Amino acid sequence: MPVENSTSDRHEDFVALYVRHEPAVFSFVLGMVGRTADAEDVTQRASMTMWRCFDQYETGTNFRNWAFQIAKNEALNHLTKARRDRHVFGEKLIELLAKDYGEEAEKLDARRRALDSCVKKLPEDEHEIVSGCYAEGVTIRSYAKQKGDSANKFYKRLNRIRAKLHHCIERQLGLEEQVIR
Repeated sequence: MPVENSTSDRHEDFVALYVRHEPAVFSFVLGMVGRTADAEDVTQRASMTMWRCFDQYETGTNFRNWAFQIAKNEALNHLTKARRDRHVFGEKLIELLAKDYGEEAEKLDARRRALDSCVKKLPEDEHEIVSGCYAEGVTIRSYAKQKGDSANKFYKRLNRIRAKLHHCIERQLGLEEQVIR
């Protein structure tokens, strides 16, 4: 019975990691293959390869980098098969794009973490506005109506909160850079 539980836990670990990183993997692949339909196919094949090879992934290491390596190999395989198309990128360009994308993904992750931290620091009323306006299926206009106020007032208030968050993110990222140096 423990073997099943271990397999189940490993499956849950994979799903949690993959779901968190799938948008980045898809964007990474799309940058290499150039067409959405091709990127969807390559990403799907990459996800199957990741699942088959998940026992080789070392827990605690950077899953996104591991996934990017597998996705890059799948994209290269796809591009090799599509060589007849003169719009296919060369392998050296793919390697360069992969390296650049990995660096950009790290920066975006740092910005996301900073945003999460800054949103948590907002006063309760501003946090409620941000949560309400960005809830799934909600528009600023519908949120304002729900609160019994004008959409214009909420647009202005949300713009001030966004500016505040932007400054907080820039400060936090600047502090991270100072700590790294």
